[in-house]
Amino acid sequence: MKKKQKFDDSVDDDRHKAAVDSSPQGKEEEEEDEEVVEKRRYRSMAKVAIGYLINPTVENSTITDMVHIVCPTFSLDTSKLQSAIIELYQEGKEKIKKLLKEARGKLTLSCEWMVLGDWKWTSEDIVGPILHQDFMVISVYFADEDFKMRKWILAYHPHSPEEMKLKDVYLDSFKNVVKDYEIESKVSTLLVPNSVDLGLDGFRTWIEEERGECQINPNVFLIYCCSDVFRLMVDDLYKDIRMSWLMDLVRILLGWESDGRLYPTHWTHTLHKLQTAVDMEAKDVFEDEKYDYYEYPSDEEWVRIRTFCKLAGCIYKVAKELFDGEYPTANVYFHLLVELKVMLKDEIKNGDGEYFLSKGKEILERFDDKYWSEMFLVLATASVLDPRFKMKYLDFYCSKNSDEGSKAKTVFDYLRSLYSRYAASDISPLPERAVEPTPRCIFYMFEDEVEEEEEEKKPNGYGEFAFFQEYLKSEGCSREFPESSEFDSYFKEPVLEWSKDFDALDWWRKESSKYPILSRVARDVLSIPVSRGTSNRAYVADKRECPEFIVALEGELLNAMMCGESWPATLIWPSRY
Repeated sequence: MKKKQKFDDSVDDDRHKAAVDSSPQGKEEEEEDEEVVEKRRYRSMAKVAIGYLINPTVENSTITDMVHIVCPTFSLDTSKLQSAIIELYQEGKEKIKKLLKEARGKLTLSCEWMVLGDWKWTSEDIVGPILHQDFMVISVYFADEDFKMRKWILAYHPHSPEEMKLKDVYLDSFKNVVKDYEIESKVSTLLVPNSVDLGLDGFRTWIEEERGECQINPNVFLIYCCSDVFRLMVDDLYKDIRMSWLMDLVRILLGWESDGRLYPTHWTHTLHKLQTAVDMEAKDVFEDEKYDYYEYPSDEEWVRIRTFCKLAGCIYKVAKELFDGEYPTANVYFHLLVELKVMLKDEIKNGDGEYFLSKGKEILERFDDKYWSEMFLVLATASVLDPRFKMKYLDFYCSKNSDEGSKAKTVFDYLRSLYSRYAASDISPLPERAVEPTPRCIFYMFEDEVEEEEEEKKPNGYGEFAFFQEYLKSEGCSREFPESSEFDSYFKEPVLEWSKDFDALDWWRKESSKYPILSRVARDVLSIPVSRGTSNRAYVADKRECPEFIVALEGELLNAMMCGESWPATLIWPSRY
């Protein structure tokens, strides 16, 4: 009886529960629970869409396939997915804004012009509507309190081709981001292309007025992209052999599939192919009877091709070390760019032929007048804050170049005044911190462990850099540094032994308790990006290609996805759900 009574009681309980569930209040609770589950589901899918840059406007996408594995009856509502993406972006943006406003270091903003396609795909290759073809991307670079480099996209906005040709589009894009994220007091530098006048003097005047004269460094530096100047120098060399018929001859001789443009992928591809042709011509390979029916370049044309390979080869030696070496900080640029200057001067000094000498002088003049003279102070200051060099390398360089002999004192005085402004500021020294794991971008947020990619062998061209090898053998000049401050103490101590694989930012992190003020100066200076592209990105044209799918998205949605993908997921969306 007891057992039956228990069974009957359970039946009564079930009936009571059914009655409650069928009540209006019960239905509302059930509906509310379903809404919460659905919202959580779409937020999870939104994170996947952002992290893997999956088009959220397409019903039959990878996201649908993934969800159907768990829930075969699920029907994707793309409008709800898009709303979830916008919501995640807005939440993340507030956190990013707070992080940047509270950051204790300085920020660099960069601009980049992205396009639908020029060599990878074009409008004819896109399936579906094309709403945009040109985009302005504004990114921020800085070193965080753990002395780790960060780069986040703050704006990814579509513009018409006509708008992109106007100077104001760059000025307005920078101003809008600064005001939107409220970082007027934080921006110290702008990283910009150096092929055109962007009219950014107005921005510098505006922001300096906005934040007043109480700043550590009231001036805003313009940093011209290093990979840009390399590309422009190569283009100067290439313009005389760009004629399609000449490139056609070389392509046919080599069986090279290309349309003759300088940038079928990047300019090193063209250099490699032309150098192959030069090597074959030097070995009389084309004298073989199998080439009897081929037409090949004239003697004058071979001179042009050899000139391109010789001088572009000098640029590539330095570019490979800079961009393929994965150096994240500004301290390595000065001595490597000095090496390029020395190599080009030696080629001009030892070269012969009017054409070769004229092209050598042309690209050296572009480098000196359009880049080196403008960037000397920033690059040299970063070099001095490398404890492997301090003032030793700069003094050595200036002693060998009489026309730049006084610049070492200019750099030293500038750094001392910068240190004094930091010391006089009301910002307390950085506390000693343990190294924390690097926040992962949203791309990895669903993986428990990120597989380490096989490390590629880094270039090591220092053995071929004659000027640098001469510097390593030099004793250096003696300087008197009265040890009255940490600034003087830093210079009084000997330089570190040369090591190619050296992390300057990490050294300053470890020494921040010894140099509490100077370490802040070093963190802000070394984190200034000198090139917008590294690795293969450094060799492409001035306008890179955007992801294919975003050309069909509305402006607000594509901005949310591209910004969100670059932000650190563990900081912005710490929950997996």
